[in-house]
Amino acid sequence: MKILLTTDWWTPAVNGVVRSVTLLRHELLALGHDVKVLTLSPDSHSYERDGVIYLGSLSADRVYPGARVRFAAWNRWMRALTDWRPDVIHSQCEFSTFLPAWQLARRCNCPLVHTYHTAYEDYTRYLIPSERCGHVAVKELTKLFSGRCDAILAPTGKVAAMLDQYGVSCPVYTVPTGIDLEAFHPIPPEDKPALRRALGLPEGEQTILVSVGRLAAEKNHGELLRLLAKEPAGQRPLLLFVGDGPVRAQLEQQAAGLGLVDRVMFAGMVPPTEVVRYYQAGDAFVCASQSETQGLTYFEALACGLPTIVRADPCLEGVVENGVNGWQWKDAAGFHEALAAFCAGGAVRAALRAGALATAERYSAARFASQALEVYDAALDRRSRVPGGLPASVPAAASGVGFFLCLWLGVWAWQKGLLTDLAALQAWVADLGPWAAASFVAFQAVQVVVPILPGGLGCLAGVILFGPWYGFAYNYIGICAGSLAAFGVARYCGRPLLERMFPRKLLLKYDRWLGRKSFTKWFALAIFFPVAPDDFLCYLAGTTSMNWGQFTFIILTCKPFAIAAYSTGLTVAMNTVLRLL
Repeated sequence: MKILLTTDWWTPAVNGVVRSVTLLRHELLALGHDVKVLTLSPDSHSYERDGVIYLGSLSADRVYPGARVRFAAWNRWMRALTDWRPDVIHSQCEFSTFLPAWQLARRCNCPLVHTYHTAYEDYTRYLIPSERCGHVAVKELTKLFSGRCDAILAPTGKVAAMLDQYGVSCPVYTVPTGIDLEAFHPIPPEDKPALRRALGLPEGEQTILVSVGRLAAEKNHGELLRLLAKEPAGQRPLLLFVGDGPVRAQLEQQAAGLGLVDRVMFAGMVPPTEVVRYYQAGDAFVCASQSETQGLTYFEALACGLPTIVRADPCLEGVVENGVNGWQWKDAAGFHEALAAFCAGGAVRAALRAGALATAERYSAARFASQALEVYDAALDRRSRVPGGLPASVPAAASGVGFFLCLWLGVWAWQKGLLTDLAALQAWVADLGPWAAASFVAFQAVQVVVPILPGGLGCLAGVILFGPWYGFAYNYIGICAGSLAAFGVARYCGRPLLERMFPRKLLLKYDRWLGRKSFTKWFALAIFFPVAPDDFLCYLAGTTSMNWGQFTFIILTCKPFAIAAYSTGLTVAMNTVLRLL
């Protein structure tokens, strides 16, 4: 399988996204898949190296430290990826590389799978001071890009629940990010003194608490310092921060202010291959963050045999079990109780160490890659078939059959003289009785669900065959019924069906509506005025969060004007043409 991974972050950056993507790539390659990576270049030049394509980018440090952005959406590297034709594209970030990923997915007609790594509500402080406005912005952004995905991977149940609350419009799968158990493993206790000496750590410390990760406000490292300061002066363990970030200087000042200069150490930025040595040198892993979506550092610590003393968080459900492999604490008292229990003796530590190693076995890299491949296969199958086992090519084929059937009926009517003599046509329809009206209403409903002819021609036919009043009524009933049916079909089948049924240019033109908070208002205006492709918009509405009540009300109240406008306008135009002839 050809798999393209896209990410805004890549080595040498050190964060959860990079570790997750590099691990997935390694495992997929080991399984024999053809894998490429699309990421951002550290400068303005684009190039390829070892299967990784780097797109030229600009610094966005003012938005978020270390971040980069790309504005140009297409170049020769993108064309090369189009020619390569991936089977699946797996996006890892929602910003600069998501647009190219989406464009490539459309051009190559392949599924776009996305991993939701980041709880952005914890990061909006960098851009939006208001917490409430930040929540709304994140929700709308998430709904916008989820409408372009075939599936989303949530690293934890916490993220899956959050996406459900946002109302995303594609399937969500919970797939925990794995770890390389060969790289992260414990060492014998007797080897720790030498390792600590090599790392510049005090050899005689009874307890070293290790915290690994970016030093940023959302990680809440300051709370660890405040809690450590409340421990009795002679019983304080050593707290080691591994990593760097924008709040390091602030944390160093806070540690000095709390009298913890000799109890806190900052290792700074550590090469990814060296991080495991700091885990192995420690005795327990600590974390106060509640912004985690993956928990990679928790898994890595457990794999190295470190019990965890961490802030309670939904992402840790089923991972950290109190008294088994560590503790989740909810307040200061809980932290101090957990630390006291851990420091109680060797038997407790040994039991927690065994529990940590047993937990880590459940999060192997091989299992991670296997679950990701299952999602890819599901997305590919969903692309090729709509729910119920119906091949996705059937709607387009039905539209074509309907068109040729109408063409055949037109030729038959012409040969019978019904199209050259309006009085004869109306007399023939009158002879059919109620069946004529029922058939016409059914035709109007079906041609909304399976577009056969332009809707305006149907409205014109209704007025010609049944007169202005009955023609309007039959048009209204049929089109409203068909609109409701189209909405229901789209609600059931989802986005892949739309991509099979409608031209790409039409989808691109109206895709921006999916991200509008006022989509319902714009939809009502489009249905009211006879200018937009109503049939398509009914399908599009079915893939949004619009409910049945809203849709039904808009169709029943806004359709009459558009139907009347089509009927009247086309009738006047036809009569004018006939007079001229």
